[in-house]
Amino acid sequence: MINDKVFKQEGGDNSTNLQGQTIVINNGITYEDAKGIALDVFKSNYLELSTKAADTAKQRAEELVDDFLQQIMARKPEAISTMEDPGMQYAIFSAQKEYAKTGDKNMSDMLVDILVDRASLPERNLKQIVMDESLQIVPKLTNSQIDTLTLVFILRYTQNHGISNLLSFKNYLLQYLNPFINTLSKENSLYQHIEYTGCGAVGLGEIKIEDIFLRTYSGLFSKGFTIDELKTIINDYEKYPEMYTTCLQDNLKLQINAISEDVIEDKLKRHNTNADVINKFKTLFNQHQMNTNEVKSYLEKETSFMKDLLDFWDNSSMKHLTLTSVGIAIATANLRRKTGISVDLDIWIK
Repeated sequence: MINDKVFKQEGGDNSTNLQGQTIVINNGITYEDAKGIALDVFKSNYLELSTKAADTAKQRAEELVDDFLQQIMARKPEAISTMEDPGMQYAIFSAQKEYAKTGDKNMSDMLVDILVDRASLPERNLKQIVMDESLQIVPKLTNSQIDTLTLVFILRYTQNHGISNLLSFKNYLLQYLNPFINTLSKENSLYQHIEYTGCGAVGLGEIKIEDIFLRTYSGLFSKGFTIDELKTIINDYEKYPEMYTTCLQDNLKLQINAISEDVIEDKLKRHNTNADVINKFKTLFNQHQMNTNEVKSYLEKETSFMKDLLDFWDNSSMKHLTLTSVGIAIATANLRRKTGISVDLDIWIK
């Protein structure tokens, strides 16, 4: 194993207590107040429709508000106070309007997720602007385009520090990538529209999935080395026992006990190791890596869905796609919606 891993109520003065039936936040806005505000805004601003269409639109608008309020009470109950803010009212109205038109539940779930994040941003800043823009863009995207953004975000913009061996890597593939593969398309129009909406750009450069994994999780793809091969690079190797482990790909050999070069450097610097020795460990680490074809073959054998993902990636504009701040915000909302996994958007949007 690679060892480098870097939910009787009482309350005092000025406390906030939540109890069943009516939920009251200490700023005085109740769940029902918030719902009333949202529905009043919708009724006052939505177009006049026939009776049947108006009933359907009202029902959908109320459904979205219920979902939003349930989510906000579960994730950020203090943010319900922003319901009095004109900007937040407009954001909710925009979401209601889009869902009232289409009745697309997947789109509604995405909008609700973004609204909850938007509610926690009372001050105007870049993140609030990105959230407002995302609410306008989501209705312009298909499920396939949103899943495409999510996969590109996961693969190109994140590193999972919980991966330390091949089992955790396989679980990562299943949990993070598999849920987004079934809707993918190779059609150029899909990527052209992503560009049109401002979620991403299709450039000239490209990167393959196997290259991404080799760069990000190098330690998983070592072919290993023998003691004799170790001695030729580091003759006093006995001084660094914590730097070796059984090779993950070949249990008859050894490998460097690190997921990447950065981890090698961090480990050795903690022991005041000089730069020359650190470079020798990096050399040993890099000399015994699998090549990209070997990594691709491993991925295809490990899980059947990775063969499909590699095909879509290699034979479409996905390999050229980079994301804007709006694309990243939509991707993180979709990741949470489909997997329950939350990431800190502040890492990418400050």
